[in-house]
Amino acid sequence: MLSEAFLHKNLTFSRESLKIIINDNVKDSKNLMDKNDNLTFSISQVAKMLGVVPGTIRNWERSGLITARRSDSNYRVFTVEDLATLRKIREYSIDKHMGAHAIKVLMGTASESGSELEESVHQSREKHYSRKLLSEKWREIRKMQGYTLEEVSREVGISVAHLSKLENGGNVSLELMRDLAHFYGESPLYFLEPSQIETYLVKKDTGEPLDVNGDPGITMHSLCSLRQHVMYPVLCEVEPGSGNKQPHTHNGEEFIYMFSGSLEVRLNEDAPYILHGGDSFYYRGSDLHSWWNPARKPARFLWVHSSVSK
Repeated sequence: MLSEAFLHKNLTFSRESLKIIINDNVKDSKNLMDKNDNLTFSISQVAKMLGVVPGTIRNWERSGLITARRSDSNYRVFTVEDLATLRKIREYSIDKHMGAHAIKVLMGTASESGSELEESVHQSREKHYSRKLLSEKWREIRKMQGYTLEEVSREVGISVAHLSKLENGGNVSLELMRDLAHFYGESPLYFLEPSQIETYLVKKDTGEPLDVNGDPGITMHSLCSLRQHVMYPVLCEVEPGSGNKQPHTHNGEEFIYMFSGSLEVRLNEDAPYILHGGDSFYYRGSDLHSWWNPARKPARFLWVHSSVSK
């Protein structure tokens, strides 16, 4: 097989050039060809070339952005033409923060008028989470902690005018929301508005989707529909290689209960904790922590964040 570095280096070559390169550099290139002599790559190779994890490509497929071909062994395989499509999907999804519908429209797989397309793209770029952010909470916590607009703006790297706009109901990107939450020492969940419909019971598969992480390999659904609460129970599904890998701290306490799969949690200077199905983990938000899925299968777990600590 060709090395990942070699494939990445020559990704921009034409389809015929790639065949020549392979035949010149590999004695046995049959495992890269299907029965029709078409050059194909595995999902792991494609993920390395695109700079994403395989779970991201699987999410794109589930969203209907691409349909992967299957080998005789039923493994996903991708052609050079598929790579060109995936590069566009990566640009729209990750670099430009667009949703699946807007991407389908731009790539010609959905029909929509010009004005509707413009609105879809605009919404996809601006709204990376399902619930609205409560602008008054940004102002409230800044004043409570004794900061001026100028001080916060300088620390997070935005203009005073931009921060003032956010505190008065302006749009905020997911990245900026995380930066502000980290600066104030809170979880991003703290700044989301309560549920619109209050109910004690959340039925199976009806939890409201949340996106406060920005990793397409992480799926989160709220398990609470009360307007006033101090705990934030969330059902998480994490694809292999995905996670919240940046060590961070915040207020409150957190609890994890594993349903299936594996999760690696790093806490302060401790050796990594490896969680499996049936395991639980409780820690303070003030502990420096990070987590990710190191296994080859998705991880599914209950994550509970409390905004108060003892």
